[in-house]
Amino acid sequence: MSMKLNQDEKHKELLKYRALVLATIDYYLDNKQLEVKTVDFDSETHFLELKLITEKFFELGQLTRLKSWFRDLTEVPIEGRDFKFNQYIKEKTNYDVDIFQSFFEKIDKIVKQGKIKTNQQFYDVRTMVDYLEGDCSKSNELRIQNLIEMLDDFDQKLNSKK
Repeated sequence: MSMKLNQDEKHKELLKYRALVLATIDYYLDNKQLEVKTVDFDSETHFLELKLITEKFFELGQLTRLKSWFRDLTEVPIEGRDFKFNQYIKEKTNYDVDIFQSFFEKIDKIVKQGKIKTNQQFYDVRTMVDYLEGDCSKSNELRIQNLIEMLDDFDQKLNSKK
């Protein structure tokens, strides 16, 4: 059960979610790979219209709508494991929002159990390794090595069943 926000808290949340939604829309506009143009649809025009509607929601104090839009708009980066999204949002808004928290928690759970048990876990760990390798941070080397060993163990287990 959520507590009702006072006016100050609601205004802060409205500012936050307006900024998050607008930055997410900008992310779509800046990312040409996400651009769609057909005879009757242009994603750039669509997203520019969404920005105007976002401002209207803000003016009307429709916090629930802004939160819902942010959740909906982040589905593509989440599904595509677009880890650059979090950093983009942080740079644009100064809000530290981690849309991948549940993904990272899932990886931590796999590491704690010490082995990969399913194909989906294998895919998730492989995605995490790709992300960490692209990060180029020395601090990730041990974690990458551990994850790769788990991937190899799972792969060997699959191959021994063939």
